[in-house]
Amino acid sequence: MELIRARTIAEKIKAVLESSCERIVIAGSIRRQKTDPGDIELLVIPKYIAGVDMLDAKIQTLIHFDMLAYRLNKLGRKVYGPKNKLMLHVPSDIGVDIFSTTEECWWVSLIVRTGGKATNQRIATAALRKGYRFHAYGSGFSTPGNDIVCRSEQEVFKAAGLPYREPWERE
Repeated sequence: MELIRARTIAEKIKAVLESSCERIVIAGSIRRQKTDPGDIELLVIPKYIAGVDMLDAKIQTLIHFDMLAYRLNKLGRKVYGPKNKLMLHVPSDIGVDIFSTTEECWWVSLIVRTGGKATNQRIATAALRKGYRFHAYGSGFSTPGNDIVCRSEQEVFKAAGLPYREPWERE
């Protein structure tokens, strides 16, 4: 799908889900400004009210009104859990992947969910060369001496010893 159309759909879904999230952003190939994104990726911190996940409640409403549907993974299984939700935007037939994280893990999650694969591998490999371990589902890196908690995208690149790259420069 062309970038403009995918971004328009992503913005509409984001707008609908926004009230059920503490934080939400469009990530993936749309954020990297790829000309033909294969799917829509949203990174979210769900809002909880009285212990109820408001994001899940909103998604169930969107399923009921045929805006979203469950999407099967490569193994033919539904993936819909507290962290990863593979959905389908019914009107356009484009995949919508919704990834939940926490405030502490936001910046690492934003890097990972923006991608691309080569950038994520570059960060993990650079970390290993320094004797660190990159935690793709965590808040940063483990080092022999302590943990590094990253509080921005720039800090993730810096901790790995790499120059910062804007999302559209990543691959």
